[in-house]
Amino acid sequence: MIKKLVVLTLLIFVACQTTKIKNETYKIATSSPELGSIGQSQIKNGVENNFAVRTLPKLENNIRVSIDIVPYNKQLNKVYASKAKYNQNQAKVTYVDSLPNKPELVTIKILDVNGLVNELNAQHNSDVLRLLQNTEKTQIITAVAVTFSLDELTKIRQADAYYLTNSLDKKYLITLYKSGKKTDTIDISTQIIIAYQSSKFCWAQSSKTKWYIADIVSDNTNCKGNTKSIVPRKEEDKSLFDM
Repeated sequence: MIKKLVVLTLLIFVACQTTKIKNETYKIATSSPELGSIGQSQIKNGVENNFAVRTLPKLENNIRVSIDIVPYNKQLNKVYASKAKYNQNQAKVTYVDSLPNKPELVTIKILDVNGLVNELNAQHNSDVLRLLQNTEKTQIITAVAVTFSLDELTKIRQADAYYLTNSLDKKYLITLYKSGKKTDTIDISTQIIIAYQSSKFCWAQSSKTKWYIADIVSDNTNCKGNTKSIVPRKEEDKSLFDM
């Protein structure tokens, strides 16, 4: 009986730490991790409640993302209101369930996973790759739910393609395109991240016995084929010795 009660309590805690957006599960955290940031989930009492960012990889090529505009519902409004406890400067959102016109949020998700994998394996991210190989349970933020101003929502609606880009000052931006032409950029680092999805890395070994990132998958998905969720320590040490 006690065991069942403990399991039920944990399930309630987990449910309070997640929300559904367009039938996909997003994690709610007190922090606001940027899309593409790398770090580790912090666990307290068996429940994930924060994401500690360790680094931001350099992007020399644009990474295609998908964007959806989603109207608020009671649950999302509750989540947004709870975020205000940790950010006094958070803009107020007026939500009335009975009114047809509701506030909107935006989900931004990495679409070009292969392009992101190539960036992480590139020489300009060798320090990031080293960190990932030597740090366990490291994840990357692959989707965020974020609030934007009405002006920014209009710009998003007018565009037909979206990319995660790196500016000269190392900021991450969402670059908007229309009919193949750049129309605008949006700085997402200044926005309120309501919720996020994180993914883990799957590793494979090259013919030169070097480990590289082969794939990025949802954190609750197993790595497929011959790929591994971590770089085996013994194999790694042996490879370094052979070099």
